[in-house]
Amino acid sequence: MIVSRSLPAQLIARFNRAPQFIRGALLLAALLLVLAVLVTGCAGVWPPPDGGESRESSESRDHYDAAGRGDTGSGLERGELPGDVPFIRVGLAHGIRDAVVSCRGGFTVGLYADSLESWRAEAGEKWRFGAGGGGVTGSGSGGGFHMDAGTIRIRPEAARPGEAGPLVFDGVAYRGEIELFSSGRGSLTVVNVVDLESYLRGVVPREIGTRPESEIEAVKAQAIAARTYAIAAGGRRAAGGFDVYATVDDQVYAGVDGEDPVCDRAILATAGVFMSHSGEPIHAYFHANCGGRTEARHEVWELPRVPYLTQVWDSPEEDQFNDAFCSGGAHFRWSETWTGKEIADLVKKHLPGAASTPVRKPLGEVLNLRVTVNTPSGRVRWLEVEAEGATYRVFGDRVRWLLRRPGTDRILWSSWFELDVTTLRGGRVVRVDAEGRGYGHGIGLCQHGAMEMARQGYRYDEILKHYYAGVSLESAYGEGAAAPSGSEGL
Repeated sequence: MIVSRSLPAQLIARFNRAPQFIRGALLLAALLLVLAVLVTGCAGVWPPPDGGESRESSESRDHYDAAGRGDTGSGLERGELPGDVPFIRVGLAHGIRDAVVSCRGGFTVGLYADSLESWRAEAGEKWRFGAGGGGVTGSGSGGGFHMDAGTIRIRPEAARPGEAGPLVFDGVAYRGEIELFSSGRGSLTVVNVVDLESYLRGVVPREIGTRPESEIEAVKAQAIAARTYAIAAGGRRAAGGFDVYATVDDQVYAGVDGEDPVCDRAILATAGVFMSHSGEPIHAYFHANCGGRTEARHEVWELPRVPYLTQVWDSPEEDQFNDAFCSGGAHFRWSETWTGKEIADLVKKHLPGAASTPVRKPLGEVLNLRVTVNTPSGRVRWLEVEAEGATYRVFGDRVRWLLRRPGTDRILWSSWFELDVTTLRGGRVVRVDAEGRGYGHGIGLCQHGAMEMARQGYRYDEILKHYYAGVSLESAYGEGAAAPSGSEGL
């Protein structure tokens, strides 16, 4: 069911239970509007908005132009989204000493500290920022500054309405605005402030890949999962001054250059739609390949049980591995082999961070590895590492951080495997073989399975409800932005 926000009571209720970053974004938008009026009337720090029509206010229109919706492309840019899309603060870098920001168009650098100042730069010009003296320094064409406390806001300018060039940081272009501030003595934090739908344009292609039109229903499902994840995650990184990381710590975010037309269409078709359970946004985890069966969250992570993340057979009927939707995906089955030295090196390097109990140092010879408890799906629940003088236990998905892929530092494909350990008589491990299934943690949406379901004609809502038990589809903003895809004219 798609729920709109047409009544005042619904608006108030939704605001009160919204995640922190949505509530904060709405309050921030109101504050910025007041600040814009005061500033343009007193000091003229930010140029007043260009003339023309506005969705709600000149301030909100400026943000939409800065997000780049007016340039040519997928249709997301042409003002087709609802006017109340919240902003999300994406942590691009944290704890760095230096940063360089430019823009593919003109831009303005604004200093919000004890005084309000601004400088204008042309396309391609670079502003350099550094952490020093307990604050932040900045220098660029025509100016420079040092501030002890405050925020630097960098905003792209539009030569014509809707044609703001994206900002560029660390070689990556981003819609919206960029903020910089001190994150402690000698360090900077860089944040991309962007509307949620534009953020998804840089996330969805990196999480599910660039897919053909025949798989757009899977892409819609991914868009909703990614949107739901962002909504539910709002505020969890508040200590750092942002909502989510731009990496696998949350969702991979590639900015403008990572966008894709099919993904753009899927995002637009589902604008605002998220998954809820018992009236709250869910934790919408996803992974590449479940190996034929997903896993309940509490079985592989030390997190509470939730009713919508359960074990699901990835097939039209239960207990049908051969008919699994994801059976044609990469790493549905896999195998790895380690030498005794590789195992010894992995244990020495990674066991202290993976084990559930403190690891004594120095570690002796590795005498054995054994799976002692499996989850109901067959994944590893407890792995024991026997070393000279002590035995250590590793829980659930952490085994992937211990048993890295041979010859790389990348974590193991999944925690669903069987081990064959070869040891010297009464001595150390000399070889370990693993036969496994799946790619990723196995919780929630299986991307390879979703792609196959889309190819077989399943709609995005059917895909989502296959992987997430008992969820409802709601609209976070707009007037019910999407209906089941069978009724859409895409």
